[in-house]
Amino acid sequence: MYELNCHGVIPGCERVIRADSQAEVMRRAVMQAKQLGVETITQRLMDAIRDGMHESVKH
Repeated sequence: MYELNCHGVIPGCERVIRADSQAEVMRRAVMQAKQLGVETITQRLMDAIRDGMHESVKH
């Protein structure tokens, strides 16, 4: 499981996005950004999403 706390990564986002793959977290993060009014998904934003993503520890 991978997750991204998008606070500070995507403007206006306060959620934690979780998914089974990095690709799915990325897809959900891009969708979230668009829903929050980000019109252009820049390489800088993609890098920030990728850098903020991590594998969550299962208990």
